[in-house]
Amino acid sequence: MDIDLLAIILVTLLVGWLIGRFSVPSRREPEPDSGDCAGSYIQGLNYLLSNQPDKAIDLFVELIKVDGDTIETHLALGNLFRSKGEVDRAIKIHQNLLARPNLDPQQRIMALTELAEDYLKAGLLDRAENLYKELLQIRPRHENALRRLFDIYSIEHSWNDASEVAQRLQQLKNPESRLLLSHSLCEQAQQALERGNTRLARELSRQALDTDSQCLRAELLLIDILQRQGETRKAIKRLEQAAERLPEFAECFIEPARRLFASSGDAEAGLDFMRALYDRHPSPDVALEVLQLYRDQNRHDELLDFLRQALRQPGSLQLMDFCFHYFKSPARAQQLQGFWPELTRYLETLNRKREAWRCQSCGYGSRSLQWQCPSCKSWSSFKPV
Repeated sequence: MDIDLLAIILVTLLVGWLIGRFSVPSRREPEPDSGDCAGSYIQGLNYLLSNQPDKAIDLFVELIKVDGDTIETHLALGNLFRSKGEVDRAIKIHQNLLARPNLDPQQRIMALTELAEDYLKAGLLDRAENLYKELLQIRPRHENALRRLFDIYSIEHSWNDASEVAQRLQQLKNPESRLLLSHSLCEQAQQALERGNTRLARELSRQALDTDSQCLRAELLLIDILQRQGETRKAIKRLEQAAERLPEFAECFIEPARRLFASSGDAEAGLDFMRALYDRHPSPDVALEVLQLYRDQNRHDELLDFLRQALRQPGSLQLMDFCFHYFKSPARAQQLQGFWPELTRYLETLNRKREAWRCQSCGYGSRSLQWQCPSCKSWSSFKPV
């Protein structure tokens, strides 16, 4: 066991014992025999000296009487064990607390909450779920219990239950509730799609958008569903509206646009859409798509004009790769000469962005060798990329 952890545990236990031993009792109870307490404490020290820390800790835990003065000591000790990964010890302490008949309602809620956290950390999801449900019976507006239940249902992929919990959080004005509910509805929609139930998937996607109008995932699902149902025009209109409303996600609209405009047979409309998308958000991925569409439609003059524009934006290796392949034919060698200044500047931009060294401890990247990592403070941890 870590010596620092052991020291903290011993101090915590000793303070708790002293508080419980010498504070004024809140109710008339027989005082423990001081000689017995001292003897147990000495026995615990002997366990430590003989390198038996587990027995020592168990004895010290039993030594501290659980009452209103020491319950927080027990809770803190259990939390300490859990934070150090000793979940079994934390569970034992919190279970012992709950077994005490003298806990008031608030103390019981605290002990239930901590034991549920122990079970969650240990991966005992069923037990954690039952405790959080018990907490909600005691306190229906317990937001932390609801949030934890949502996490459990997410792990289990129980998205119907997750949606119900998110709706309860929404009623409590929880700031995360719209996000949680929209994603759980999208998960349900995705499951419906996998079962072939496009009607239900469409309804759930719309519910997700009603919950969160900025939900990109729901928009993409709805566009896909409309296309599956043969409503290509509606899907294209929906795609155009989403791209106008959420331009920062331009890259996410490339693949749906390919499918939809290929299905409609209107390649020129697809190119117009991508140009408008690039104007709103000049992404290298969108630029590459525009260039490929120009090339496929043999619109080379427009391609070269757009290429000059794209090379003024932040660098992308994919765009350089397109240039090398496009200009490699003898027929375009003369055109390549005219692009050398732009290509040179573009390569310089890429070089400035390049990581040359990376910390092996935390992954921090740098263009120069650092003797100490600025992020994790490790020494001599940088290796060349």
